[in-house]
Amino acid sequence: MKTANKLNRYTSIRGFKPLPKTSVVEWADTYRILSNGSAEPGRWRTDRAPYQREIMEAFTAPGVSRVVVKSAAQIGKSDIMNNVIGRFAHLDPCPIMMIQPTIEMAQDYSKTRISPMLRDTTVLNRLFYNVKSTDGGGTAKTRDGNNTILSKIFPGGRLIMCGANSPAGLASRPVRVLLADEVDRFPDSAGTEGDPVDLAAKRMTTFWNRVMGLFSTPTNEGSSRIDAEYLSGTQEEWQYRCPSCGEYHVLSYIDMYVPDEDYQEIQSPSGHRTILVKSVRWRCPDCGHDFGEREVKDAPQKYVAQNPRAIENGIRSFYVNAFSSPWLEWPAVMKEWYEAKGDPEREKVVMNTRFGLSYRQLGAFEDENIFLRRREQYGADLPDGVLMLTAAVDTQDNRFEYEICGWGVDEECWGINKGVVLGEPDKAATWRALDAILDKVYTFKNGDGLKVMRTFIDSGGHYTGAIYKYCERNLGKQRFPIKGMGGPGIPLNYKIGRAHGTKLPLVMLGVDDGKQMVMNRLGIQDKGARYFHFPLDGDKTLPVRGYDQLYFKGIIAEEKRVVKRGGQIREIWEQIDKTVRNEPLDLRVYNLAAMQSCHPDWERLKGVLDPGARVTEVKKAARKPVTRTSHHHATQASRRQDIW
Repeated sequence: MKTANKLNRYTSIRGFKPLPKTSVVEWADTYRILSNGSAEPGRWRTDRAPYQREIMEAFTAPGVSRVVVKSAAQIGKSDIMNNVIGRFAHLDPCPIMMIQPTIEMAQDYSKTRISPMLRDTTVLNRLFYNVKSTDGGGTAKTRDGNNTILSKIFPGGRLIMCGANSPAGLASRPVRVLLADEVDRFPDSAGTEGDPVDLAAKRMTTFWNRVMGLFSTPTNEGSSRIDAEYLSGTQEEWQYRCPSCGEYHVLSYIDMYVPDEDYQEIQSPSGHRTILVKSVRWRCPDCGHDFGEREVKDAPQKYVAQNPRAIENGIRSFYVNAFSSPWLEWPAVMKEWYEAKGDPEREKVVMNTRFGLSYRQLGAFEDENIFLRRREQYGADLPDGVLMLTAAVDTQDNRFEYEICGWGVDEECWGINKGVVLGEPDKAATWRALDAILDKVYTFKNGDGLKVMRTFIDSGGHYTGAIYKYCERNLGKQRFPIKGMGGPGIPLNYKIGRAHGTKLPLVMLGVDDGKQMVMNRLGIQDKGARYFHFPLDGDKTLPVRGYDQLYFKGIIAEEKRVVKRGGQIREIWEQIDKTVRNEPLDLRVYNLAAMQSCHPDWERLKGVLDPGARVTEVKKAARKPVTRTSHHHATQASRRQDIW
């Protein structure tokens, strides 16, 4: 361990040396070594991905105080940030901060990205004097208490890692170089302190030569932080020169096409669709000539600024997508896109992570009549294709509202029954009436039947204690209390807590995420994966199923709106018409969460409930009700593991 005197002496000696004018690119090409865990271990080469050059150069360019990178995933942005850290720590020591969306992600980044770089890059290994590798060459660790996973010192400065959800970390120390990763995943506020980027930026005011880097794949149109930051800068697009006409263009998925002979669509017996793409060609928007991937990537390339005057404000912004990445081939990218088309959730992922573009979210639908017109006759309680049942219960002061949903391969969904149980939730008669719904055997045309596998019950309101007691009595029937949590960035099945005063699991749900998933699936028009079926009332099986005009008004009663509050742009879900009840939307969210929490193995379920095998696994409901044993078989097939 080096003493404080030795460290001060080392710092003093280094401090008298003239400041090198080495750029980030020059430093990386000279010193950086990529670890064995990298895609291409060994010495760093900027020419491998030439679009990285201008981005790195911007961090040491005179007059530039803000560098914005809107990009696809897998374009090497983590290595760009690491090179910035390495250059400044080595040649221009100063306080450096890196922000990740959460503390946990900051810890992971430090272990998997920063520590290997410090271990394998010789000049940094010597500089961060108390870093050594673990036995077997794993991630780095420290020899003393001065360095931690989130804080690493070097002569003349410190690298601080923190989460955007931690106000203490953001406001702790002055910093000169600030790097913010995946800013579109940042919370709206760090605790109660306000916007995390603004909070961290206040730490930079004492440095005249400060520089901030903002990196992210975009998320949703209208609320994407990186979109807004990009538009405030020079808007430099990575473009390629057409081999025919010589004009420069961004490589867009719109201009990509697959020759007929190189495209194949395979439909599995279960309905799963697989796309095979052998080659992709780019068609020039100007001259109309088309070229293969190798021809285009070998052509001259450069950044073209759409808003060059922003440099006067010291802001350079860059855009690059997956078609430029040397680690992704065009056929793989377009295969993802073709397989995602028609599924809004998957489309969004590809649009964000491959094309580097924000996704236009579906909001509420203008007219409930489109759903009334698409209702179907099931001919039985359960239509063919249903493999498991879930239930959702919404609690009101004078009633329960419930919905039973059937689920099939690839989360195809059938509404089975929507209804109301009148009565106060603290009355035994009310719970008995609910039991009659949840314990019922729902039958197919051939008489086979299914019971509800898992039920999620809203525990909010004035009867929380009564709900907990009911769920405790019926834990063996997988009836669980839930609590909804609003706000962005909270996944649908968020976590499992503990119901107060009990040993009962309390399921925490990200309802905003769930509402968007429901809206996305309502927008799917082709029957199959994730499609929502609705029954036509008035058949002989369930004369009143509850899927009437009031129901469809309720399931589309909310829409996502972009608002500006307290100087911050955020997305919120709001009721369109306050006179319309939104319980149908909430119930469908709870059902979706209940199904996903089972982690269903659809192929195994099909084996259990196949007409040929069903006789032994699901009893004929007309002769004998479904037994607990037969239901157990379906339950086991429905999940790989519980969510808790």
